[in-house]
Amino acid sequence: MNDHLRTFTARRQSWFGLKLPVKTALAQPALHPMLRTIAPRIRGLKIGRLPAPIELTEIRGRAGGAEFILVEPFRCEIAKEFYWGRGRRTEPEEAFALDLMVALSADADVFLDIGAYTGVFTMAVLAANDHVRAHLFEIIPAVVAGAEKNIDRNGFGRRVTVHPTGVGSPDTWMKVPTGDGGSALPSFYSSDMRFDSDAEVRFTSLDALLPEVLAEVSDRDPQPPSGEGGPDVSDAEAPRVTVKIDVEGGENDVFAYGQQFLSTLHPDILCEVLDDRAKPRELMGHLGEHGYHYYLVGEDRLYARKTIRPDAHLRDWLFTLKSPEQLRAAGYPVD
Repeated sequence: MNDHLRTFTARRQSWFGLKLPVKTALAQPALHPMLRTIAPRIRGLKIGRLPAPIELTEIRGRAGGAEFILVEPFRCEIAKEFYWGRGRRTEPEEAFALDLMVALSADADVFLDIGAYTGVFTMAVLAANDHVRAHLFEIIPAVVAGAEKNIDRNGFGRRVTVHPTGVGSPDTWMKVPTGDGGSALPSFYSSDMRFDSDAEVRFTSLDALLPEVLAEVSDRDPQPPSGEGGPDVSDAEAPRVTVKIDVEGGENDVFAYGQQFLSTLHPDILCEVLDDRAKPRELMGHLGEHGYHYYLVGEDRLYARKTIRPDAHLRDWLFTLKSPEQLRAAGYPVD
C-alpha cells in the first residue's frame, strides 16, 4: 500500500518535518503582538495561515449575526482563522459562504455537515437557529474529537448527532490516520487516498440517511425505506433541510448515492468543487434532473451559472431549486 503520509506531496505539505517546530516558534505569546500588527500589512500574505498563540484555548466567532466558540485554535485550522480575522474567517469568499449557509438554514429543521472538520458550519448554523438539529460527518478520529469539543463547549450536545463515518458509496470502508500527529488537525484527506493505518471508517449513503432525517420532524421510526421508491413524502410533510459538503473531490459519490434524498427533500446545498478534482459533467448529471440551479459563491455575492465550471480561486457552489429571481427577492445578492 502506498501510504499517502509517505508520499512526496504529504512530506512537502509538512515542510519535510519542519512545519511543527516553525509553527510552534511563531506561536509563542511574546511574538503575537508584533505579528498581529505587522502581518495584516504584508501584501499577499494570507494571515489565516499563520498560527494562533499556543496558549490560546478558544476563540469566539461570528456568522450571520450569531456568535459561537471554537476551541484549540493552535490545532484547528479554522479556529485560527477566526483569531486572525478578529471573529470572522479571513478570506472574504469563505466568510460569505458561512454567512450564506447560516441564512439559508434560518428556517431549516435539519442541517447536514458532510466533511465537517471541527464543525464550524454546525456551530454557526445552530447558534443562529434554536430549532434546527444537525448531523455531523467526519472520518478522521482526532478531528471528530475536535468537533465534539466544540459541540460540548457551545452546549449543542442535545441537538447534534456526530457520525464518525464518510458519506458516499455505501458499505465501503477505508483506513484512515488517527490525525493525532502533525502541526494541525488535517483538513484535506479524502476517500481516494490510501493510508497504512489500523483505524478504519465506514461510508454510508445520503439515501440511507433519509429515514433518520424524516424522523427528526415526524412520528416515523427511522426504518430503512421499503420498496424501490422509498418513503412517500409530500412537500408539506418534508422537513426543511440544508446541506454542506466538503469532501475533497468526493461529491459525485455523495450525489450518486443520494438521488432519493434529493428528490424527496430538495435541500439547499453548499458544496466545495475543486478545480483539480471535480468532474462537472457527472456532477450536473446528478443534480440536473432534480431541477437544481447552480451558483458560484463569490466574495460578497452569488454568480448564477448555466453550467458548473470549477474556478481556480472560488471553490464553493450553491445548488438550490431557487431561481435567481427568488434569491434576489429573498435578499441574496445574485449576478
